[in-house]
Amino acid sequence: MPTDFFNFFNISVILICLCSVAYLGFALFAVELFNHKRKKTKSTKEVNFPVTILKPVYGLDPEMLENLRSFCRQEYPKFQIIFGVQDKKDLAIPLIEKVIKEFKNVDISYVVNSKIHGSNHKVSNLINMYPDAKYDYVLIADSDMRVPCDYLTNVMTAFSDSEVGAVTCLYSGSARGRIASSLNAMFINEWFLPSVLISKILQPIKYCLGATMVVRRNLLDEIGGFNALSNYLADDYMLGKLVSDLGYKIHLSNFIVENIVEEPSIKDLITHELRWARTLRRVEPLGYALTFLTDTLVVSFITAITVYLGSNNMLWSLSPVVVVLLARTLLQRRIMKITGSTNAGSLWLIPVRDVLSFGIRAVSFTGNSIQWRNNSFNVDQAGLIHTDNNITNPDENISGLATTQDF
Repeated sequence: MPTDFFNFFNISVILICLCSVAYLGFALFAVELFNHKRKKTKSTKEVNFPVTILKPVYGLDPEMLENLRSFCRQEYPKFQIIFGVQDKKDLAIPLIEKVIKEFKNVDISYVVNSKIHGSNHKVSNLINMYPDAKYDYVLIADSDMRVPCDYLTNVMTAFSDSEVGAVTCLYSGSARGRIASSLNAMFINEWFLPSVLISKILQPIKYCLGATMVVRRNLLDEIGGFNALSNYLADDYMLGKLVSDLGYKIHLSNFIVENIVEEPSIKDLITHELRWARTLRRVEPLGYALTFLTDTLVVSFITAITVYLGSNNMLWSLSPVVVVLLARTLLQRRIMKITGSTNAGSLWLIPVRDVLSFGIRAVSFTGNSIQWRNNSFNVDQAGLIHTDNNITNPDENISGLATTQDF
């Protein structure tokens, strides 16, 4: 009986490893397919859908001035930019004012409003900015993103299709600073990006990504405005879902936005990724449970040990590790070339990155608490976040300073 059980265990581990290797192959295929379509379908179509860009800001990001400038350099007929902060002492305000003075020919303003609507402070910021939006298309982009001058032209083209309700973009990580930043960029490039592309192949995209979310204003109002997202941590996911529920398509653009990444420490990186992992586990429990197959290097090591114990053949037992390392290296190199990411991780960091991902995934099952912007929350099964003094009614706002500045 023990022998039968051991044989069954060996076969199970090998099958899991084969599935994990198959995932790597699928990831490579998805990335190459995306790159092929991206080259083939570069837009030359002229579009003129006036758009308001909302950029919620919280403190300073790495290379923030250049990030903000990049959105002001758009070669696009008509657009408006609104920056939003919640604290009149926010260190980003001088940079925002500098950008506004530099780009006098662009319609730019900023809003300072400390009102809180629900538990997601980023969404509160969007709610406070929204009354100043002028146009029928609303674009939300995080402040740590950087784009070239043809960004709006490429992103807005999709709205030529009347069935498209929202457009979103992939993003790649470009690291600044220490090893923690490179590990974060590797997670974005080598796990997150391929997983979205695989998801797109398997079924239509029904969510948005925070790097870029563009939505028709009438649809945003129909779902209840940003207030409908005010207690969700994954506000980007929910925005896409609610628009999709109205019967409209979520279009994943061929455009890749650059995310400038700087993690101060390994501890901050773990806190950041654990927040993401626990949120995804609560929102998509089945899909998240299967993500252990993406821990390909860890799975291959476990398989190697199992095979060695069964065969005592070192060469044969190490073959899964060798295959996975080669595939992981190829995936990393191809994504870096396709996205143009800089400082996005060295080869020797691949084992570190994969072991770290496995550890965070394991810890994510031990609780539902997260840390975000110096606050502690619990994430429920619907993706809602709660604190002891949580504001659950979006209409019960805490009053605060509200001013609008433009030059």
